[in-house]
Amino acid sequence: MFKIFLIITILTLSCFGKEIKTIDFSGDIDLVLGDFSKSNLEKVCDISYPTIYKFWKEKPTFTQNDIKICSDLLKDYFDSFGFYRALISYEIVEDKTIFNIKKDEQIKISSIKIEDEYKNIIDLKVNDGFKASNFTNSKKNIYKYLGEKGYAKGILDAKAYVDLDEYKVDIEYQITKNNLQYFGEVSIQNDAKIETAFLEKNIQIKKGQTYNSNLIDKTYENLYNFGIYKYIAIEPNLDTQNDIIPVNVKLVQGNYRETTYGIGYDTDTKARFKAQYKNDNFLGNLKSFTIGTKVNSDGFEVYNNLYNPYFINDDISLNNDISYEDMDYSSYSQKKVEVKLSFSKDFFGLTHTVGFLAQHSTIQSELKEYQSGSYLLNSLFYETILDERDDILNPKNGYYLSFYLENGTKTIASEIDYIKTLTQIRYLKTFDKFTSSIKTSIGTLDKDLPIFKHFFAGGDYSNRGYSYQQVGKKDSDDNPYGGLSMIDNSIEFEYAIRKDLGFVTFFDSTMLSLEPNRFDDKFYNSYGLGARYYTPIGPLRVDLGFPVDEGGFVFHIGIGQVFWKL
Repeated sequence: MFKIFLIITILTLSCFGKEIKTIDFSGDIDLVLGDFSKSNLEKVCDISYPTIYKFWKEKPTFTQNDIKICSDLLKDYFDSFGFYRALISYEIVEDKTIFNIKKDEQIKISSIKIEDEYKNIIDLKVNDGFKASNFTNSKKNIYKYLGEKGYAKGILDAKAYVDLDEYKVDIEYQITKNNLQYFGEVSIQNDAKIETAFLEKNIQIKKGQTYNSNLIDKTYENLYNFGIYKYIAIEPNLDTQNDIIPVNVKLVQGNYRETTYGIGYDTDTKARFKAQYKNDNFLGNLKSFTIGTKVNSDGFEVYNNLYNPYFINDDISLNNDISYEDMDYSSYSQKKVEVKLSFSKDFFGLTHTVGFLAQHSTIQSELKEYQSGSYLLNSLFYETILDERDDILNPKNGYYLSFYLENGTKTIASEIDYIKTLTQIRYLKTFDKFTSSIKTSIGTLDKDLPIFKHFFAGGDYSNRGYSYQQVGKKDSDDNPYGGLSMIDNSIEFEYAIRKDLGFVTFFDSTMLSLEPNRFDDKFYNSYGLGARYYTPIGPLRVDLGFPVDEGGFVFHIGIGQVFWKL
């Protein structure tokens, strides 16, 4: 008898000790709702297989106990979508577990009892499938509504009566507003170098105002956007015995000084290095100071920046840039000192910037028609931007519009009078796994200028059928002239093979003319294909471009979206 018990114990322990390397799902995992995809089910069970850029991490293994926990989590997950009688079973074969899911019928909302004032708030409808998250959100929305109307001490009693036999649920809300509340004293605890008067301008809550939770949210947003606090707490004291609600604002300073280093590579500038120091509260009240250097195979740049986002009336910013570069380009080398002073203001949904630009350049030109020498070009400029991207690093939807006007004039000691304009349009739209992108840049100069002021095209972020700055007419030594007028177009289509990997096709078309304000010159066209691998620092790009009018191909590799290089 003891031997039999020992054998059973050993077999049981060995079973529980077996490592399971793969978990898969079958059955009802792709419902019309779209919520039960395989990837979502993996998230429910906290299954995370390493991606390519995490190749150093070992693939996870699971025990039978992990599988049991996963089964329970899946049951809770389906319950939350109203599939209370979903059947979750699994089979373990060697080192693989397969979950089989049968959803059964979804619980439907049979009735909703609520006062008319709140019917449009809850976003629940009779005969809809019952989702626990929607019911929870309805309660949050009611409390939010009460808070916005001044009823900070309103009471909500919400119940959902589920009938499993009839596959229905009856929902009932009982709401008591109580008295209106008002903001009391606002106390501020702040350890950063920010003046109290400056803080108070950004705190929307004022003593004597009717209580409004939106003002608390707006205040939090304003303070969060400062970017210097590691802890922000806005605490209304709802435990008071009267209708006056004092508010305590607690602010704890974070690390607003940052030193960063970076290395990279692309086929335009080859290997590159960047080092930068930034202080986001230089001299207090959110003035920022930046100093850094960029180095690549063509040369280097050193730069600094002073930025005051609240220079005038808290809505006009000041930006001052000073830089020096020593770079070798396709047709010339340049040593340039640049000073830029600008003022920006947001209105009518656009960012408007006006400023002064001074450039002193010494160039060595490879083109016989453009002499080497030194030039001082001073100008006034205006720029307006509309940025509606859904993500700065890796947008999937949105658009970007900009217009830039630069007017060089001898009135401010420029050696040459000139006008330069540049209009840029970026548009991107994602449908399921398919993303389309369109880019257009239109630029012109009103006269011939030194070569460093010309428009150039070709490379990673331009016409990909050509090497860096190699589009357009060239001299006998194959040095490009660039252009006084430019149209640079790209259209790209991407198919997501999986979440972090995509395949692209593209068509690029560029016109460069050596005449000002001419847009009917020859277009240089190319097509190609490529791949995108999405990493936390942006997509790794590989593109292969084929010029239409010339033989061969050009290979490009780099980090960052082609369509958002501005």
